[in-house]
Amino acid sequence: MPDLPFAQGVDATERVTIASGAHRAEFAPGGGGRLTRLSTGAHDWIVPLTATEWPAGKWPRAGSYPLTPYSNRIRDGVFTFNGARHVLQSVPGRPHAIHGAGLYLPWQVRNLTEDSVDLVLNQPAGVLGWPWPFECVQRYRLDARGLNLSLAIINHGDTPMPFGLGIHPYFTAERVTLNARRVWPADADGLPTGSKVKHVRELRQSAEGCDTYLSQWAGRATLHWPDGHELALHADPAFAHVVVYTAPGADFLCVEPVTNLADAFNLAASGDTRTGMQVLDPGSRFSATALLGLTLARGTRG
Repeated sequence: MPDLPFAQGVDATERVTIASGAHRAEFAPGGGGRLTRLSTGAHDWIVPLTATEWPAGKWPRAGSYPLTPYSNRIRDGVFTFNGARHVLQSVPGRPHAIHGAGLYLPWQVRNLTEDSVDLVLNQPAGVLGWPWPFECVQRYRLDARGLNLSLAIINHGDTPMPFGLGIHPYFTAERVTLNARRVWPADADGLPTGSKVKHVRELRQSAEGCDTYLSQWAGRATLHWPDGHELALHADPAFAHVVVYTAPGADFLCVEPVTNLADAFNLAASGDTRTGMQVLDPGSRFSATALLGLTLARGTRG
């Protein structure tokens, strides 16, 4: 597969749905493997993604998309690993590569049941300049607690591969509470400049917006709605970092569990050991899991 031209549109026409009790989740496999809706009864936990196509580099701020084979930005789209320099293709108009190619590519549906689905991406070498072929699997399952997610990646190349994984959900929540103990301040390009110990206990939608990189967060966060609904995010230790993002005055709040910090490959190459960058040997597999626990306010019918 050649480099994906950003002029090519993303086709999210096909939708598949799973359900458990009042919980319902919808996906667009062809639309970058996105979760397009997550609801309990009439309540939408994420901003519903109703669009069926869009330019690849201008995705809707809705739904939730996978981050693979890395999350967030890579400075100037360039990094060095094991002595080799790699140049990645960036979204037109953006100086830095961002989020990998997974959110632009069609994923395949496997093992679809009433309450679960696997979405699978087999990405060959060379897409957007990424030199390693790999497989990524999103496994979703709904039960009485909420939405369970497992992300797995397998290196199909013949050399070690640096990588990172994550999800980027646009929640409809007003605020998030958590107990993070390390902050990574960023420059004007949204790239970390180091880290410092600082307790962060709440972030919310605001007129100013925010784009905050956190770690040492114990994999726990609770999203809150004005009417009392709550979503408890439980992530395993593999998700060592979390990003909280909202645009100024926006009606969404992104709380993104990720395995790696923005620009992790370059920061790790400069000697930072806390970036979350990991290396996958040929044929090896890595996985990370999370639960989105869904609780409607007492007295609310699902």
